[in-house]
Amino acid sequence: MYSRSGTKTLFVHIGKSYEQLVKDSTFPVEDNTAIYPGDPTDAEDPPRPGSTWISSPTVIEFDDPTYGFKLPPTVFGAVTYGGQKVTTLTTSPMSEAMPFGEAVVRLVEVQNNLKSQGWKLAPVESNDWFKIKSVAERDQLQAALYDQTVGIDLYVPGKYNLLLLIKCYSGCDKRNLTKSKYLIDISVGRDRTEK
Repeated sequence: MYSRSGTKTLFVHIGKSYEQLVKDSTFPVEDNTAIYPGDPTDAEDPPRPGSTWISSPTVIEFDDPTYGFKLPPTVFGAVTYGGQKVTTLTTSPMSEAMPFGEAVVRLVEVQNNLKSQGWKLAPVESNDWFKIKSVAERDQLQAALYDQTVGIDLYVPGKYNLLLLIKCYSGCDKRNLTKSKYLIDISVGRDRTEK
């Protein structure tokens, strides 16, 4: 679906081991990972991965067999680790900021993909799917983005939490409808709704 010649893929999900991430991905994980050095005098504090950074065109494939999704190439992303396993993923389904109309098309694609894969709205007050079918709804969203980031909180009960955000990235202070650029952010972690 989203692949280009020469674009690498990062196959990732929360809880996946660093070793398996390296093995599964065509993205050069080891070359882009900051390693915490540990304490050479303490056998219980060995070197370990801290974070992997994405800054070249990369397809992110969240490879959970049931709730997985694939994003268009991006140059924005970070994976963090705890206990040699993935704890968070922060990325964007974009490789650059886009005009509002293009960003909304991408937002709808991502939202529909997540819905179709079984992601649910988290039980948080005022949390609802982006409503952007009509011109009035799109205009309302664009006006809101000049003042704040707008997002929805999704989850897979007992497994994952995902925050899907859209924000005005440049030209926001001028409120110029034709020159403002927008970015979409996606952050995924462990579901913490059940205690």
